[in-house]
Amino acid sequence: MAASFFVNTLQVDFEFVLAMEHTGMARMFKSLEDTGINGFLEASNSVYEGVVTEIFVNAKVIAGMIVSFIANRKMVLTKDVFTVACGLPTKGMVGVLDIPKETVVEMQRRFSGSDMPFKAASKKKEMKMEFHLLHDIVAKASCVKAGSFDMVTREKFYLMVAITAGLKGNWAHILFQVLLAMVNNPTRQSQGFVVQVSVLLENLVKADLEETVKLHPQKVLNNKSVHTYIKKNLKVIPAGESRK
Repeated sequence: MAASFFVNTLQVDFEFVLAMEHTGMARMFKSLEDTGINGFLEASNSVYEGVVTEIFVNAKVIAGMIVSFIANRKMVLTKDVFTVACGLPTKGMVGVLDIPKETVVEMQRRFSGSDMPFKAASKKKEMKMEFHLLHDIVAKASCVKAGSFDMVTREKFYLMVAITAGLKGNWAHILFQVLLAMVNNPTRQSQGFVVQVSVLLENLVKADLEETVKLHPQKVLNNKSVHTYIKKNLKVIPAGESRK
């Protein structure tokens, strides 16, 4: 399998991260759980590497559905199937333009690692550590453009605002659109979705899916890997960052 499918893979072991002593991190992960996308982000022990590659090679978007072939067998993936498999919410905002201005202002202050409100587009190192990591999770899960994750774009910033403020979002629609974009544009397949597609395969394909491949430990956020992330990024975080 092309390594690009794993570049942006970042899953979460919620059982461990919700119990972290770092209160900022624990609170951030709780906001992800409350948003209803924990089923999408939940860590999996292994993925169907070869089969996921085959799906993307053969996939086309037809009438808003993803149609592909596995071992000469047709597979059709609809938004409804995707929604159920990942347990995603279907009610709420489908965009970010409706977020109240006062909420944006409040989150700008909360995200900032200094006395100055954080404003997009700025580098993620200007944010508190927990939001630094939230940015990476959002960027790797829900934004349609691949590339550097150092810059917090307006798109990613507003998604972070919606999550942190507890606003309801139609994450089934938002994330399925990302998957459609990946199929339509192969250069976007570096975004991943390898874990989610593997889960879908288990539900859709009643056949032998060949051997699985374990995710690299750095691709799964748990207590140990989050602490490693904190240590790695401390040198680029402003002094005002909340460490507890």
